[in-house]
Amino acid sequence: MKHLFKIIALLLTICLTAATFLACSGKPADPEPAATEEKQEEPDPKYKDLVVRGKTVEINTREQLFAFAEHMNNVDLEYDFHGFTIKLMNDIDLDPALEGGKNWTPVYAGRLLANAVFDGQGHAINGVTVTPDDLEEVPFSETVYGTGFFGQVSVSMVIKNVRFTNEKLEAASKHCGGVIGSIEYGATVVELDHVTVSGLELKGGTGSENDLTGISIRVGGLVGANIQEGSVNIHDCVVEDSSVTGFHNVSGLIGCVNEFSYTVRDNKVKNVHLNYSASYAENENYKNPVYSRYFADPFYCVNSYWGEYHTDFDGENGNTFENIDSFDVRNEIHYKDEEGKDKDCTPNSEGYFPAVGGSPIRPRDERGY
Repeated sequence: MKHLFKIIALLLTICLTAATFLACSGKPADPEPAATEEKQEEPDPKYKDLVVRGKTVEINTREQLFAFAEHMNNVDLEYDFHGFTIKLMNDIDLDPALEGGKNWTPVYAGRLLANAVFDGQGHAINGVTVTPDDLEEVPFSETVYGTGFFGQVSVSMVIKNVRFTNEKLEAASKHCGGVIGSIEYGATVVELDHVTVSGLELKGGTGSENDLTGISIRVGGLVGANIQEGSVNIHDCVVEDSSVTGFHNVSGLIGCVNEFSYTVRDNKVKNVHLNYSASYAENENYKNPVYSRYFADPFYCVNSYWGEYHTDFDGENGNTFENIDSFDVRNEIHYKDEEGKDKDCTPNSEGYFPAVGGSPIRPRDERGY
């Protein structure tokens, strides 16, 4: 029995030794493959002062944003960004008080930006400052109007995921907005998606008694006017802590938009002052503040293609407002929120409703709210 135990112990020792040898001499397991970084596309060298990778323009600095605007405004065909995405890579401060700063010349969004996407990627553009002297003639036209970050948009495009803070815009002509001054022919669809405007001070011309020189009509926190055949879609946007001033069609989101050519939903207007001076109109009917009040609205004013002017309060599509102060400049009357528009318009002594150029304001029961 003693010898049997020795034999068993010897066999176990041999087995263990053999197993250890096989384990050590076996082929080692393949190491985990190292993570490989995706190679970033090199910038296109033909764009000397902008970073362009494929169909993406990367805006990193204030100087690059100024260069982008200059190329678009000069219709520089070498910088054709049709169908491109223009991305902000950082917050950018355009405050002209900073060293090297200057006022902003509104961007002309024409054929070089057709079907482009301006994507802020959540970044902010601060301190956009525009005066009437900063406006230029629209290319291929002698027209000078459109005050905003984008002055005139005449192509389809998307503006999204961007914040505009502390803008100071001064205007002495029509169509002014914190983001877009005017949407014109050629723009089939313009979309604003998750755009925020805060701290905007937009001073459009209001005129004075017997002098309507330099008035601003169609003035909005986001868009001044969309008066052509294209559609404007504004959703999930915010205008807050701002002041918007103009003659008439003054609104938190869009100063004036064509009937049936817009979608406005899930937007918020908060702590906004709407200052209007429609009662300076040469039409005597509008000396009455009850009538001129209809040219200001928390969200938008609607124009049925040179037809009926009227406001459209829209709370059914998720739009909300809070603390809106509408101020009649001529009569020095403040109205809170929708106050002052709870009465039907009544005809004048001759039986006509008040009108601008023959376009009557509709009675309340015909406006649907």
